[in-house]
Amino acid sequence: MDGIALVRLALGVIADRLITIMGLSMSCALACWGMFDPVQNRVLILLIFVIFSYMVIQTKERTKDERPIKAAKEE
Repeated sequence: MDGIALVRLALGVIADRLITIMGLSMSCALACWGMFDPVQNRVLILLIFVIFSYMVIQTKERTKDERPIKAAKEE
């Protein structure tokens, strides 16, 4: 049972951080694409994408940090 609990814990941590990892990796890939041939359109696309992806990451991290407080209040 300890092995199963450890796997569940690891999957829970990966699932919580998956949106952060995906946002950072996609921002990095788009930055590389934008810097390969830096025209105004590519840099603008990069800017818009990075702003929205970090806004999503920030709201996800904020709700994740609030979950233990809500869980503690319910118990």
